[in-house]
Amino acid sequence: MRLGFVGIIAVAFLALEMLGIVLVGREIGVLATLFWLFAAVIAGTWVIRHAGAGFMARLAQSLHQQQAPFGLIWATGRRFMAGVLLILPGPVSDFMALILLLWPSPPAGPTPRARNVGEDGIIEGEFRREQD
Repeated sequence: MRLGFVGIIAVAFLALEMLGIVLVGREIGVLATLFWLFAAVIAGTWVIRHAGAGFMARLAQSLHQQQAPFGLIWATGRRFMAGVLLILPGPVSDFMALILLLWPSPPAGPTPRARNVGEDGIIEGEFRREQD
């Protein structure tokens, strides 16, 4: 059976998560650990459910205001990935999810190449036709 690089990383990550659960369980107790794991699954489900809420409306508004949609896409994807990491049991994935949730979003602004289109639909500018 050949795991490959991704398989080795996945097995190492799962082993690290299990070790983390055992170490945290020894420190705070079995009942508190089970409550923490259950609460993390509930929080992850909530984050995933609300990550995409209103995404299409915000994307349309961003495009209408000639703003780059990449910040919005990055923020939504980051929240979704944080929710998935919260659902995975273990302190390492929960810490990674916390980093993703607390990561600051870039400020929204106009796109660098926003065109100046008048109300009549005419784009102001100059052009020159070059011969081949």
